[in-house]
Amino acid sequence: MDAQPLSPAGEAEVSRFAEQVFAHLTRIDQRRWARAYLYGLLAAPGRKTLSNMAASLATGPAAATASLSLQQFVNGSPWDWRPARRVLARRAAAGRPVRAWTATLAVIPKRGDQAVGVHRRFVQEAGRTVKCQAAPGLFVATDRDAVPVDWSLLLDPGWTDDPQRRARARIPDGLAPYAAGELLLGMVDRLAGVLPVAPLVADLGVADEPLRLAGALARRSVPYLLEVRGGQAVRPVLQATTGRHGRVRQSTVTAEALFPQRRPRTPGAPRPVLRGTPVLLPGPAGAPGAAGTRHGSPVHRLWAHGGGPEGPRRYWLTDLAEDAPGVLPLLNAAGATRNTVDRLGSDFGLLDFSGRSFTGWHHHMTLVSAAFALGRDLPGRTRESTPEILRNSA
Repeated sequence: MDAQPLSPAGEAEVSRFAEQVFAHLTRIDQRRWARAYLYGLLAAPGRKTLSNMAASLATGPAAATASLSLQQFVNGSPWDWRPARRVLARRAAAGRPVRAWTATLAVIPKRGDQAVGVHRRFVQEAGRTVKCQAAPGLFVATDRDAVPVDWSLLLDPGWTDDPQRRARARIPDGLAPYAAGELLLGMVDRLAGVLPVAPLVADLGVADEPLRLAGALARRSVPYLLEVRGGQAVRPVLQATTGRHGRVRQSTVTAEALFPQRRPRTPGAPRPVLRGTPVLLPGPAGAPGAAGTRHGSPVHRLWAHGGGPEGPRRYWLTDLAEDAPGVLPLLNAAGATRNTVDRLGSDFGLLDFSGRSFTGWHHHMTLVSAAFALGRDLPGRTRESTPEILRNSA
């Protein structure tokens, strides 16, 4: 998106939107700079640095002052980001029927070692290890797109166990190095009373321990579709055999072994895009699911999606009883979520936060999410003068 100054109608819409989302801010100057930061994310061309955003708000010495004020608002001001995210969630779920909650991992590359949460991680899409922040996000997916409504930040022991690093980054006391799945459960719990009940679709990045996550979601009565690795162990229901003393014995196999690559019977015919089979989960992870039970254990369904010319095959575990036509819209919602993350990075400043504090990062991510929610429907951008949004102190 080649950002440009907003039209008067667009500027007025930013003000109305900001007044709703950031109404919980008690100070007038905080609400003013929330509007200005939101405007900068939408109108500044190129990277959404503080200087670029300030230049979209003012010129000359006033731009330098605006940059300092934006810096103070996002990094120094101790405002609570959670009420704004609840408002965003309600707005996202209000316009269209919610198809799913979706979750994925946003990877934010970083150069140095000072940005809060920065660590080295192997990124499957890049095929290499990168220095980055990693952020599980929760989204509301409709038939239109997926809107971000909450975020968490992965912190390894290098951050949580170092008192000096914790103090510099203002990491709250008691915050432990939770796995991505645990952070996702926290987001689900925070928004359980805000969002309507819908399946949770989570891709590989947040399913570090998918069976533990599956059990925790089942205990919360949240239906799920979780991406698992090809090496995930499962027990195929159809291969159950009777052993000694009449006991049922299931062989444990990997997900990829259940779906061997095979050529279509008719030369040139397309391979099936989505194939599924009922499975049992190994070990004690079997919390009751929605698909029934076999010999006292909950029956799940494992789906294989893609492969061949369509791209790498991916595997999904679910407690939903839907057949392929019912699962495909959920997989499409997962794809829409990845598209949103790409757009957040290219158009709305996801990759551009330059602060080092935990609170500042959450402030920035909240404003990025708000900019995306608003930017989809914003009127045209034609204004060239200093925005009224900055001149107006009320």
